[in-house]
Amino acid sequence: MFLEHERGSISPGKYADFLLVNKDVLTCPATEIHTAKPAATYFEGKKVFSM
Repeated sequence: MFLEHERGSISPGKYADFLLVNKDVLTCPATEIHTAKPAATYFEGKKVFSM
């Protein structure tokens, strides 16, 4: 789509879509990953949801 100058990484001046959760799902036990809750959602670099 030739949008790499706008998207594709988290850098100043680029759009970012990402979700923050309330626990580190990479280090918590696998049996607890499903308990992670959303803390904030960002769409095109703007916060659209937060707790």
